[in-house]
Amino acid sequence: MTLFFQLAILNIAKGQQQKEIMISGTVILNNKGIEGVLIKNESSNKTTNSDADGHFTIKCQLGDILHFSSINVETKRKKITKTEYQSTTLSVTLSSKTIDLNEVIINTNTITAEKIGIIPENQKKYTPAERRLKTAGDFKPTHLLSLLGGSSPLDPIINKISGRTKRLKKELEIEKKERLLERLKTLYKDDFYVMNLKIPKTYINSFRYFCIENQYLVSYLTSGNKQLLELSMSELAITFNNNMSSEE
Repeated sequence: MTLFFQLAILNIAKGQQQKEIMISGTVILNNKGIEGVLIKNESSNKTTNSDADGHFTIKCQLGDILHFSSINVETKRKKITKTEYQSTTLSVTLSSKTIDLNEVIINTNTITAEKIGIIPENQKKYTPAERRLKTAGDFKPTHLLSLLGGSSPLDPIINKISGRTKRLKKELEIEKKERLLERLKTLYKDDFYVMNLKIPKTYINSFRYFCIENQYLVSYLTSGNKQLLELSMSELAITFNNNMSSEE
């Protein structure tokens, strides 16, 4: 009878050890949960997928091997240990898949108008407004003297009289200011003006216009001297805020 009870206890213990339980786990990639990883229990062929936070649940026994696979990650196999079996929790870290690329040869022989001789190399490239002004011609007093000798084109004089040259110059100035404004917007987000310069958010655009009217700031902006640019902006911000306060 004693032997019977001993065998029974051993069978119960063995059954408890091999009991299938639900394990909750997390799949991690780059310190974050990863979605869409296929988890397969190689012993039972049961499968599941990780959710948006990398969490999953799957039934396992002690010693089962889980297979983790997904696009762009290295495949991994994980054996369920006694600690994980008892705690019913599991954390698995995956690594990104390394893709070997073939050698890429960059062809630098790009065909350009300069290379095929249509225009001279290093010729100044004009913006649309600059091109229109150059085509119209900029009137100078010497044109009158040349006109008397019959060697001066009439376009600069006609455009001067009609006011077209003046209008084109104004368009060119507007185009330059628009480019300067875009450069400021690209370099500095709204938080910079609010946190560093103490400019109210509703006045940020007005402050940008205020900045590009300053010749020193414009020179720093066009030359790319960010240190002097930010120093100049800080000084202008004080003046701008004082002006706004006095108007209020």
